[in-house]
Amino acid sequence: MESVQAAGSGLCQESDEDLLVFMSMRGDDPSIADAAFAEFYERHVHYLYGRCRRFTTGILDQAGALDLVQDTFIRVYEKAATFDSGGITDSERLRRRTRAWLGRIALNIFRTMLRGRAGVWEISLDDQEIAKEPEPVPSSPSANRKLLDEAIDSLSVKEQHVLRTTFQYYQPGKQHQRLPNDVAEDLAKELGTTSDNIRQIRRRARRKIDQYIKSKTESQSG
Repeated sequence: MESVQAAGSGLCQESDEDLLVFMSMRGDDPSIADAAFAEFYERHVHYLYGRCRRFTTGILDQAGALDLVQDTFIRVYEKAATFDSGGITDSERLRRRTRAWLGRIALNIFRTMLRGRAGVWEISLDDQEIAKEPEPVPSSPSANRKLLDEAIDSLSVKEQHVLRTTFQYYQPGKQHQRLPNDVAEDLAKELGTTSDNIRQIRRRARRKIDQYIKSKTESQSG
């Protein structure tokens, strides 16, 4: 890790977009591309690891999540030229856009891996955060967060998969939200069922979570 930090230290003032541009020029200047990658890696690795741990819960252990992080950064290095900043110049907004892009790459790699395993075992997919940039995982989760985690863990693997994929498309404040048809169809194919059944599984999982939390809260208060 020290060598990575040293290599990228000279580019610490560059924007994420510029670092990706330098990476995309690796054919012309491999040394600057490698230095840009080192800085980019150091800047985002902890964030990406936390995110990967969240959407691989129940599937990958710590080592597996680390492997996913490394695979994601390899893909980033290869596909650096495809990043689109959308004309954003504000550093904070650009950071959010960059990390959303990183998360999509990681999730796509993970989904590809799961499709390869689909014929062997039922899959459980935790998904991208509800917002563009999730809150950092607290070192000591609140009682409510622990209770929610317990409720989700009580679900079947298939219910977790469907529910957590749904979270990816949740929009705060929007009423009567539905899972996009194409997503429901892909999910149905992965699980060998129908889109209508996917929505039924989602409703059942949410009811189970509500019931679990309610019963635990009542028992604690009693």
